[in-house]
Amino acid sequence: MLLRKVFSGSISTSRVMHLRFISQSENIVIFCNHLGISKEKVQYIQIKQPYLKKINEDEVKNMINAVHEIGYPKDVLVNYPNLFSMLPITLMNRYKVLEECGFQNIRPDQLLSYLTIMKQKTIGELKQSGVLPPMLNLENKLASCMTQWPTSLTSLIYEDVNLITLYELRIKIIQRYLELMLDLSNEEFDRGLKTYPTIKHRPLQAINEILVILQSQMAIPNDKIKSNLYLIHVDPDNLKKILYDIRTLGGIDVKEVIRMYPKIATKNYSTLFEIKKVLEKHGLKPEAQARCLQIFTLSPKTVDERIEHAKTTPEFSIYINHPRFLKMIYFNKTVLKRMIDLQNNNKKCLSLNILSGSSARYELFEKAPGDRLGKGKDLIFTISQLMENKYSKREIRNTLRRHPFWINIPLIEVKYAYDKLSKQFSKQDIFENCAILLYPWYKINEALGIINGASSINSEYYLKEHLNLSSLTKSQKLSLVLYIVEKKHYFSGNGVWTEEQKKNIAHLTDSKMGKDVQLQI
Repeated sequence: MLLRKVFSGSISTSRVMHLRFISQSENIVIFCNHLGISKEKVQYIQIKQPYLKKINEDEVKNMINAVHEIGYPKDVLVNYPNLFSMLPITLMNRYKVLEECGFQNIRPDQLLSYLTIMKQKTIGELKQSGVLPPMLNLENKLASCMTQWPTSLTSLIYEDVNLITLYELRIKIIQRYLELMLDLSNEEFDRGLKTYPTIKHRPLQAINEILVILQSQMAIPNDKIKSNLYLIHVDPDNLKKILYDIRTLGGIDVKEVIRMYPKIATKNYSTLFEIKKVLEKHGLKPEAQARCLQIFTLSPKTVDERIEHAKTTPEFSIYINHPRFLKMIYFNKTVLKRMIDLQNNNKKCLSLNILSGSSARYELFEKAPGDRLGKGKDLIFTISQLMENKYSKREIRNTLRRHPFWINIPLIEVKYAYDKLSKQFSKQDIFENCAILLYPWYKINEALGIINGASSINSEYYLKEHLNLSSLTKSQKLSLVLYIVEKKHYFSGNGVWTEEQKKNIAHLTDSKMGKDVQLQI
């Protein structure tokens, strides 16, 4: 509520400044607690590095873990606070690259000036300055990082190696190695570097290790790796955790899943584990997950938010138990846009097949005259789920298809009619009169009012004269409802349309008929 007032301008400027002060104060406490320094020291550092005011606790903890992993004490972040300007993975990669290049006792300032060292200074200059040993055969040292490097290949550089930069030498070695391992052409390599520039600064050992995993352990074809060259900069340790700890996604071996959807290999192990927990929380079984394995390429928060939204949206919630429900979650933006466009075109018969299917199928449906379900299967499935699978889909289909307009009724209206009827009738009663689910609830309710004597309409007076309504079973009363509704339309099936729009548009409120008529048994 307080934030709402801030953004609406209904709170004083002094209060806003107080809110900002609290946020900054919490930020200072984070640095004090994790770096073991005084409040004054933190404020002094933040004056020199203002962006530190925006860093949260997780980012501080991740950077402390990163400097520990490369052998630095956390005090280095106090002396070199601008290390926080890098991502932890970037920091570790720079350290490993410099280590592979022969740097010893790597200093934090060298990590900060990494690009200058790699790109602007020649190898000869680095040797003259004492940063690199003068007698170091750098080409052989870098090539030795590749366990599969051919021993017969003795030289890559034909000019004086001291005249080129470390960056240029590394690029030549990476290119030669990928040429040998993947049969990668010069054009493919150049295109790959342009598309995935982080490959340039990946440690050679990491590139070597990930290729061994992809080719040997996962049996991914070279052509697949070449067409998804981002796999080269996947973290091998993270991928091994995915293979050995997660093991399956959607009930399928994770190796096979990654072969089908290589992008999943780039996801963090903990992220994939969290997505599995989110899907389990919402009752989405492995069978449903297997129908849309791309769901694991999203973030856990996105998946959770989209499913929660779907559960509260009537047009989505009817598909919650559908085997392909996750396709609607994965293609959420496309589905929402299609739904709005179709409704604007007065097409209410939305099916999962149309909403999340191919563009060609959607465009054909959009341009087709009239309004009908893209797939009758969705209607059959919806009714089957509503009846808790007590009746086979074949039985439901055989009953419904007798009605001439059975695929012209929006699923949301079918569910609404069922929800109302199920409060008064059993599943057996509804199944025996399955076609009643195709009719607008307000018409069903009106007919029930006639049967139960709660309606002032006298047009069906003869029913009460010739039938003992109190002796009818519930199923027979539903049959009589269908008779009353269709009698006005000469049993043509046109009773499914509303009088106003000649379409079955659900009346989701009871404003027309007042309270629902309850059966008087």
